[in-house]
Amino acid sequence: MAFMCEHCNNYKHLEPRPQKWQKQLWMKGRNMTVWHLVGTMRTERYTPEKTAKNFGLPLEAVLEAMHYYILHKDIVEEDNEEEKRYLIAEGYKLD
Repeated sequence: MAFMCEHCNNYKHLEPRPQKWQKQLWMKGRNMTVWHLVGTMRTERYTPEKTAKNFGLPLEAVLEAMHYYILHKDIVEEDNEEEKRYLIAEGYKLD
């Protein structure tokens, strides 16, 4: 059975990782989910241009990730909650 990804469409810089438990997309060629990129932008208050420079990504990739996050925030947030539950179950203390 082929991996089905209803929210993948034809992204140039994002890809699914069917072997991973997360449903959100990943940055192609990086061990980084959309949330890792967007979350860093939000925490550090980076502009898309600064994010692209700091991560060595094309600006188009950063904008694509931001667009994906806006359209699929529910998927990304669900993944984040699942990761938090896992970490707490493993004994990590989260602030």
